[in-house]
Amino acid sequence: MNKPAPSKTGRNDPCPCGSGRKYKACCFQEEAKFQTGSAPNIALWLQLAQQSATRGDYANAEAWFRQVLAVKANDAHALAGMGQTLCWRGKQREGARYLVRAARQLEKQGAKSRDPLQLIELSGQLQHWGEMEAAVQLAKLAVQFAPKSAQAQNNLALALSRVNRVNEALPAAQKACELLPNHPGCQILLAILDFRQGRLAESRERLERVIALDQDTEQTARAWLELGTVLDKLKEYDSAFAALLQAASLHRSLPQYQTANRAHIFDMIAKNKQSFDSDLLQHWSADELRSDGLPSPYFLMGFLRSGTTLTEQVLGAHPQVFASDESRIVFELTEELGRLSGIPHDTAAGLRKVGLAGVLHLRKRYWDRSVEEYGEAVLKKVFVDKNAMNTMELGLISVIFPEAKILFALRDPRDVCLSCFMQAFGSAPVTVNLLAWEGIARQYAAVMDFWLSLRDSITPAYLELRYEDTVTEFEATYRRVFEFLSLEWRPEVVSFHEKAVGRYISTPSFAAVSQPLYSSAVARWTHYAKHFSPIQALLERFIEIFGYKSE
Repeated sequence: MNKPAPSKTGRNDPCPCGSGRKYKACCFQEEAKFQTGSAPNIALWLQLAQQSATRGDYANAEAWFRQVLAVKANDAHALAGMGQTLCWRGKQREGARYLVRAARQLEKQGAKSRDPLQLIELSGQLQHWGEMEAAVQLAKLAVQFAPKSAQAQNNLALALSRVNRVNEALPAAQKACELLPNHPGCQILLAILDFRQGRLAESRERLERVIALDQDTEQTARAWLELGTVLDKLKEYDSAFAALLQAASLHRSLPQYQTANRAHIFDMIAKNKQSFDSDLLQHWSADELRSDGLPSPYFLMGFLRSGTTLTEQVLGAHPQVFASDESRIVFELTEELGRLSGIPHDTAAGLRKVGLAGVLHLRKRYWDRSVEEYGEAVLKKVFVDKNAMNTMELGLISVIFPEAKILFALRDPRDVCLSCFMQAFGSAPVTVNLLAWEGIARQYAAVMDFWLSLRDSITPAYLELRYEDTVTEFEATYRRVFEFLSLEWRPEVVSFHEKAVGRYISTPSFAAVSQPLYSSAVARWTHYAKHFSPIQALLERFIEIFGYKSE
């Protein structure tokens, strides 16, 4: 067996197990026993692994989980913990395999393991990391063991809804609400399912009840947000906007949003805009870097809610394309660059310092991680790396992949802002500003100004793709896209939405892209025209430059 990774806890520090004793007088002794070959203490190793994971020491957690699995290869707790730990370490593909193994082990145990909570927790982990088939199976098993558990029923409804199996999700959601009639989370999920089935009155009634009860600020905020989309569908536009404003106000009052760094994204964009000059952007030629023999990647980016998920689904329906869903690999490259250069949070300065050798290392790292996450298919097909947030790393992409091609998604800025205002975003630095009407416009203006400032200086070829054209002139538009990617048109891409059913799609568009194309989201902003007065000045330049008529 391999020795566990050294703990970050000092000998005289309090033991992380919570015993109150010093580490040297507690778990350190267990580590010493293990290293000298004493009989394994599985329970304690699991405890040490879980405590390491809780405090964010994932390297140590991984080491302890591996020790457990070396002795007890089919321990479901260790398999699940190992999977989650690997996923948080950025090794999502490997981590997902462990999570699925844990799920299969629990399924094999069947009636021997009547712990629905364990099944529900693992099902939730599987959902978070996109392993939906296993998630649904465990959710069903939990309901089988505990049919009167509202938590089990709600978890099953959520899992089924995430893969657009709404008809199957509804009975579970209804049962959860019967068991817990005043629980806001259960009621909101059922309201969302009602909305997706066209039962707008029922959806509205449930959401208004959650709001009236006001048991939990975060849930109440979510209810206001969902009510806004229902009222929009009912064409009660002023009431819809008022509901969205109320949702945003409540979200911003939550502690996690209060402490979020709202300046981060603006500072990052300003630094990149200033630092990536023509000399750096074109410092290494495509011919110079192609000598490494690696494939040429393709990138799909833009601003959030501009149609990137739709295009990713269409591209992915082509047999010669592998399109990723919200890849984080470019972000990981910025972290690797910071490590290599010793200059974190300054991509341009880091690139200048590491030179050609560093750039070649980053190129290899990109493809190593792509294969690790998505398999060998990324090397055999046209790989489209999709993440709207990659726009902020346009300079990095241009420098290390001058031979790349970029699809840049555009949409009427007013529709982009409205669509963002109708979505539930987290408190991360890159999304926290999207909780305010003015904040959305400010972030849109900053990101799109960055694109305009660099697009004519970057080496990669690019094609701007308008969402409105994909909806109104689907075939002609995507024929141009596939020609840009040097691929032949394939008629099966027209049925892209059929392949989306049953698939996990991580963006808020997961429900929309499982339906045939619709045009109701085009010029949606016109119903809210009077509410654009506070942000019109921020958007005007982009409305004109991108060819959208200002009204």
